[in-house]
Parts: sequence; structure tokens; C-alpha cells
Amino acid sequence: MPPPLDKAIERKIRASFARQSMMNSIGAQLELVSTGHATISAPVLDGFRQQHGFAHGGLIFTLGDSAAGYAALSVLPPSAEV
Repeated sequence: MPPPLDKAIERKIRASFARQSMMNSIGAQLELVSTGHATISAPVLDGFRQQHGFAHGGLIFTLGDSAAGYAALSVLPPSAEV
């Protein structure tokens, strides 16, 4: 089991997420952040669907990109950025 996430790091990550206008635009939410892990969710709005009505890969990539960055940030020194 990974060590608990330092509260200062969690605050830094959540504040960073709150500043992301892209995440706000798509209605994304930072559901969970822990050491080495971040979960971001978003509704599949009509404007983010592909031709068959499913979530567009671009939406999935956007969520994964941010989640991976925050997971990495959770294990780096407090002064680091990704």
C-alpha cells in the first residue's frame, strides 16, 4: 500500500485542477487523488460524442492526460511541476 498523500500536495493538485478551464468546460471533476493515483470523471455531453453516440476518444484522452499528470505530481517533491 502506498504511503498517505501529504495534505499540502493534495491541496496543490486540487488548486491546480480548479484553474484548468478545459476541465471546467467539459464538466470534469477530480474524484480522487492519492499517492500515485488520480481519478477524473466527466459527463459525456452531446458535444463530446463521436458519430455512433459514444464518448469521443479526445474526451477520454483529455481526462487521461490530466489524471496521469496529477498522479505523477503526487509523488514528486512539493516544488515540482509536470
